Amino acid sequence: MQLIQTGKYTEVHFDPEQDVFIKTFSPKPSDRWRYRLGIRRYPGHNFRYVAARLARLGIATPRIVESQRYRLVTANIHGMALKRLILDDPGLQQRYLDILIALYHDRIHCRGLHTNNFLVKDGQIVAIDLDAYKAPRVFTYPKREFIDCLGRSLKDEEGFLFERFLAAVNAER
Repeated sequence: MQLIQTGKYTEVHFDPEQDVFIKTFSPKPSDRWRYRLGIRRYPGHNFRYVAARLARLGIATPRIVESQRYRLVTANIHGMALKRLILDDPGLQQRYLDILIALYHDRIHCRGLHTNNFLVKDGQIVAIDLDAYKAPRVFTYPKREFIDCLGRSLKDEEGFLFERFLAAVNAER
């Protein structure tokens, strides 16, 4: 088992024998109460819920091997980070924009929609890190917040993608 990443509330390991990624969550106590009270979905359950919602939108996601409250196991995609490919591939640029537009219109919110949170496998873009997505049941996030977060994610050499997104959804900075 190889430790891949450690965050404030998460750890990601890679199991080469099973070719899977294992993400464990250690949320702060206030978030644990939100999960218990049903205000928010448990992280592992949220990943599964968001994956199903993205599938309905035609957006590829990792295959879920196991999804528990605070543990998630997904199959290795064997893809390459979209960030490494997008600047030189107009087709990937358009598909990425199509994904962003679909998320925007479906009111799915995520602060991490940068190109490092998408992989490319056989020309198909795969959304990863879905536990960070928010797909509210009743109350939705303002579309302005989606735009602001996306603007912080797409800057510098990828800034043109943000401008194309704004034009496609007829929004202003």
